[in-house]
Parts: sequence; structure tokens; C-alpha cells
Amino acid sequence: MNCIQKTVLSLVFISGLVFGQANKKISNSTITWKAYKALNADALSHYGTVQLKAGNIVTNANNEIINGNFIIDLNTILADDMKGNKKMKLMLENHLKSDDFFDVKKFPTAFFKLTSVKPNADNKYNYTFSGTLSIRNISKPISFPVSVVNDGNITIVNSALFTFNRKDYDLNYNVFEDMILKNDVEMTVKFIAK
Repeated sequence: MNCIQKTVLSLVFISGLVFGQANKKISNSTITWKAYKALNADALSHYGTVQLKAGNIVTNANNEIINGNFIIDLNTILADDMKGNKKMKLMLENHLKSDDFFDVKKFPTAFFKLTSVKPNADNKYNYTFSGTLSIRNISKPISFPVSVVNDGNITIVNSALFTFNRKDYDLNYNVFEDMILKNDVEMTVKFIAK
């Protein structure tokens, strides 16, 4: 490591001490999704999970979250509602990963950049996360309520149910099928950072 690199690292370390910021790595997470056909009936829905590839949050001197970055591994999409039929489960998962939807060969990850955390009056969801969700290299703003609990150095976050519009990210199928699919996809996010 040369002198310039050492100086830069020292300045980063000192600025972190001065402003009391801490970088916490996400160690455990659960992301769920649910999508409906146009009739919005549970019997016509699919649901499952997708895994976080990496993520971190930054907290201030009061242990409050001020920003963060999250990388979602779209190759890990699972259709949990199809567990009783392994063949159909695999077909649906491959379909979601194909260029009909997420096109994971070209776009293997999605990103969420947290840019704003504001307190809520809600007793259950005490903050609102706002930031940018990027899927298929398309970025759109998104906000959703979360519960944030601090236990020593550990931060626990649970989101309320929130939605994003799949068409905002070019997640379109053929014209006929697209007409019977609802645009909104439901999600929840839970994670622990330390």
C-alpha cells in the first residue's frame, strides 16, 4: 500500500470517527414476492422468495440508519407456492428468469440504493425508506414503511408489504398473457445488520 492509499484510508477512518458513522453488513435477510393474475385472487397468484447477494447500511452516531446499498441475486428466485409440483415449479422459476421477465443472463442482479430514512408516527412501522430500485438497468424511485429496532450493535429491519409496478421495469410477457397479469408485484423485506 503506497502513501497516498494510506492517507486516503486514514482520512476515511477519521471522518467516520468525527461524524460517528458506522458501516453495518447485512448478515441475514429474507425477501418475499407475490404476483397476481388480473382477478387478484389468491388461487391465481404465485409467491416465493429471492435472496440478497450483498448489502450494507450506514448508521450515524445515534445508531440511526442514514443510507445503504442492496444487491439482489435474481438467479435465486423461487416459486414457493409450487412446492407440491416440482416440474411446474422449475418451469415457472425458469420462466421468471427468462427474457420474458427478469432476463437474468443479461441482468443477474437488481439493486436498491437507500437514500432517505424518515421517521413515521406509526407505532409498528416507525420509519419510511426511500431510494432507487434498479431492475434490468432501469431505475425508479420507491418508498415503503419499515420497522427498525436496534439491539446493541445489531439493527433489525422489517418492511410492511409494498408494491412495485413490473411494467416500469419492462417486465412484460406476450400481449395476451400480459393482459391477465396484474402490474403490481408485492414484496416484503427483512434483514439483520451488524
